[in-house]
Amino acid sequence: MKTEIPKRYASRTVEGHDVISMVKILGLNFNEGNILKYLLRDKGENKQDLEKIITYAQRELEHLNK
Repeated sequence: MKTEIPKRYASRTVEGHDVISMVKILGLNFNEGNILKYLLRDKGENKQDLEKIITYAQRELEHLNK
């Protein structure tokens, strides 16, 4: 059974792969997956999405520095 891609991501697929598929294929962790998710969202709130990307990038950096 194929899951339907949410509308806010539908226009931002890569060779037919949605965000969840790309996270699995690339072996991304939670923070990296969320960075990708917010990069690929298409909902017209770019500033808010960029702020979320920064937050998850800072969290990943903190994790890597431990």
